[in-house]
Amino acid sequence: MVQRIPQLDGLRALAILMVFAAHAFHLPFLWTGVDLFFVLSGYLITGILLRLKDQSTTTEYFLSFYKRRARRILPSYLTFLAIAGLTFSLPWAHIWYWYVFFAANFPLALGKSTIEALTPLWSLAVEEQFYLVWPWIVLCCSKQSLRSVALATVGLSPMLRAAATPLFSSHFPIYCLAIFRADTLAFGAFLAVMQSEDDEWIFRNRRTGLYGSMAAVALFAPLATRPSFHPAANSILFNSMGYSLSVVAFGGALMYVLAMERGVVHSVLSSRGSRYLGQISYTFYLYHVAVLEKMRLHLSPHWALGIGSFALTLGLAAISWHLMERPILHGRLGNWRLRLPETERCVGTDLRSEVL
Repeated sequence: MVQRIPQLDGLRALAILMVFAAHAFHLPFLWTGVDLFFVLSGYLITGILLRLKDQSTTTEYFLSFYKRRARRILPSYLTFLAIAGLTFSLPWAHIWYWYVFFAANFPLALGKSTIEALTPLWSLAVEEQFYLVWPWIVLCCSKQSLRSVALATVGLSPMLRAAATPLFSSHFPIYCLAIFRADTLAFGAFLAVMQSEDDEWIFRNRRTGLYGSMAAVALFAPLATRPSFHPAANSILFNSMGYSLSVVAFGGALMYVLAMERGVVHSVLSSRGSRYLGQISYTFYLYHVAVLEKMRLHLSPHWALGIGSFALTLGLAAISWHLMERPILHGRLGNWRLRLPETERCVGTDLRSEVL
């Protein structure tokens, strides 16, 4: 069974607080919380895939992985779509295929009319598209080759974004298409591969990660004062450097946090409140924009809107976690007991860390 790393729940809690604050209070650059989710997902998913590859046949490898994905993602996702459909009277006849096939990032990228309450699903679509491709790459590559693929993706992504910038009049294609945001997931994947090859690698390089993260933030901050250094500017400067600095900042932070054993930061990230918010962050993320949209009709001051929406979203996520998600993840739903494959019991059945 894989040992759970409590401070990663704290990082996830930080990410969801950043995203919520960006949407509730329109605070600049806190949208990068999504990038932190991506880096975490790349690390966790790659670690799971590597363990499955070592412990199962090819058929079991894919079946176990995708069953885990479905059990973690679909219950909350489908419930959210049903509730949003009833609450917002969504025109499903015209948009259903974007959400059935996890392609919510495409209408956003193509400039099509989108439903505000459903906009968070673009990042879930990016992850699902990653899940379609990355398991094949992990299966077919040695660890050395996989490390090279991950590093090449991190290195080539800013050049791809820069080259593609003149092709788009809007920033949305660069912002939300998986091909342009692959470096966030790839950096996390690189860390998982290095840890798989050498358990002590991350600990030995923790200060490199910390200094790299600090340097990225220090460079990002003054550049952020320039009008061209913002996602909406759709500039070559930001598209090539901005997203990459975010990758380095969060990737380096993840390295340092993974090596933590004590200290104030470790205590905060591993605290009961942080861990709980991190555990329910997936459903919190699904609902938070929809709740904000509804609460804006009743609350006008930003502080009241933020507090009220946070409390309501937290309540919805907690109900979903205790009544549906956790029972399903632990193989139970009501009086039914779900049989988990042996490969899942070997790799670890605590799926809370594997998604946004």
